[in-house]
Amino acid sequence: MEARDDKLIAIIGLLSACLIGVVFLFTMTWLTDVRHPADPSLDVQTCPQQSVTTQHS
Repeated sequence: MEARDDKLIAIIGLLSACLIGVVFLFTMTWLTDVRHPADPSLDVQTCPQQSVTTQHS
């Protein structure tokens, strides 16, 4: 029974470590995105309208 308990504790430890790693990576990615706001000059809606010309062969 002890070997079974050891395996269960090891699996729970591994899953906990993976969960902590995923939460850490998600938090760091989110914080990086929050700190660097999008450049307003890159907004698609502010692009000037250009006429599209098609070439016929």
